[in-house]
Amino acid sequence: MIRNTVAAFLALTIAAVSVLAQESAAGMWRVEFVTPQGQVGVNMTINQAGNRRTGQVTDEYGEFPIDGRLADQQVTIVWSVPEDGKLLEITMKGKLEGNVITGTVRLGNIGEGPLTARRVGDAGDAGVRY
Repeated sequence: MIRNTVAAFLALTIAAVSVLAQESAAGMWRVEFVTPQGQVGVNMTINQAGNRRTGQVTDEYGEFPIDGRLADQQVTIVWSVPEDGKLLEITMKGKLEGNVITGTVRLGNIGEGPLTARRVGDAGDAGVRY
């Protein structure tokens, strides 16, 4: 009986540590990526609730809402910006490793380029790990 109780306790403890050890993408990020027009830098705030990511991208043209997800350390963030009277969808995909995301960014049908993001701050309560 005690052995079963100890085994169950250890299994629950390991499961809880696994959930808590998941990387959090929440926070403030400086995102740099390459486009056909050259290097671009934006500031991004990511809030998280479970696997869902929300927040905004801010650049010299304004603030744009983001939608995203994190699964197995793979981050996907999507936002849209006005471009020639239409909305251009930007999709960021990368691997989260601590305070760095590396990957690619796709600019609608225009093309794709390398991306690096570095965490520069905390998003407050939204940064709580689940």
